[in-house]
Amino acid sequence: MLLALPAAAQEPPETPEAPEPPAAVEPPEAPEPPEPPEAPPAPEKASLEELLQEEVTSASVGSFGYRLRRYGITPYVHGVITADLWQWERRHGNVPHHNTFELRDANLYFGADILDLIVPEVFLEFEPTFSSFEFNTGLRLRYAQLDLRLHKELLVLRAGLFLIPFGTYNTTTLPAFISKLPERPTLFREVIPSPWQELGVQLTGTWEWAPGRAFTYALFATNGMEQFDLNNPLNPNDDGPDEGGSIAFFTPSYVDIRNTSKSFGARLSAQLAEGLTLGASGYTGAYTRDGGRRLNIFGFDANFIRGPLSLELEAAFAHQEITGGALEKWGYSAIGAYRFHTQAEAVLAVDEAEVGELPPPFDGQSFSVSGRSYWGGLLYFPFPNQIPTALTKAIYRVTVPDGAQPAQHVFILQLAVGF
Repeated sequence: MLLALPAAAQEPPETPEAPEPPAAVEPPEAPEPPEPPEAPPAPEKASLEELLQEEVTSASVGSFGYRLRRYGITPYVHGVITADLWQWERRHGNVPHHNTFELRDANLYFGADILDLIVPEVFLEFEPTFSSFEFNTGLRLRYAQLDLRLHKELLVLRAGLFLIPFGTYNTTTLPAFISKLPERPTLFREVIPSPWQELGVQLTGTWEWAPGRAFTYALFATNGMEQFDLNNPLNPNDDGPDEGGSIAFFTPSYVDIRNTSKSFGARLSAQLAEGLTLGASGYTGAYTRDGGRRLNIFGFDANFIRGPLSLELEAAFAHQEITGGALEKWGYSAIGAYRFHTQAEAVLAVDEAEVGELPPPFDGQSFSVSGRSYWGGLLYFPFPNQIPTALTKAIYRVTVPDGAQPAQHVFILQLAVGF
């Protein structure tokens, strides 16, 4: 037994079993971040009264326009610039020929489409010519109108200063990037004033009863327009209101003070076939300062577009009352164009106007002489796909006045861009 002890002592001691490592403890879940506070709801579309009553500190950014932007009203700005790259007119006798550059006009359109319900728009024109009413700047407010869709496009109420819906030139083809000619025919000066704007209310709309078939109407009442009245201190007989003057120089009556009679008019047009539109227009109203003389204008227009061919015809007759009678003025304009290439279009046109002269002792005189004009030339579209509203016009015009006056020859190279 004692002998066995050393042997037992030599045996290695039993190794105790290692304890199992403790199970891994999962880290505690991180607390979820608190939800951000809900943003305050966007302000509802406020009425104009609520908007004006909103407090604005003197240190805030912007003013009324900035506040309107906050209420979801996004405006648009467009414009048209027209410049004569070269204008030449043949003179007679020893007078040198006329050569000049000219900025025809620069137009800006400001507006917005508010929730497809209200469309306000303002048209400003800078026209640096001697005929500008504002002689110092040549800046004119052509229209400032509000359109309210009462029932989609079927019934629209228009209020403010707007272009009179008479014919197609005054309301459709007036912008230089649409018009085929570089300047207005005489018809649109002495018989149909253009641009022709008056202040009042209008109901208009379009009804499309089939694809490519539509009926358009416009009814309006305005303050009318007046002939400028200027008594001649050197003429003792000039003591009454001026009458029988050039329609081109009539100005809209912004507020009826002396003559409170209203002017009325209407236009009806129908697209009867593919590309064919026929229209008729009428207007009546007093034009003298005292309201004693009336001006009545009636017009007809036809437009046809089929492929590269386009035809425009417009005619009008004006009955202008004067003491003891009336002046009868009439005219027409016919324009044909053919787009023979994506970048080029040939244009031919003829227009004629009979405006007459007011015999003594009346003061009025027609701005243009009676006669017929012939036009011919080319339109060039440098970027027909990228910028279809940019074009160059190269047009030659020959005007043959009535009587023994010599013919007038004018060549215009013009660049027009709508943007």
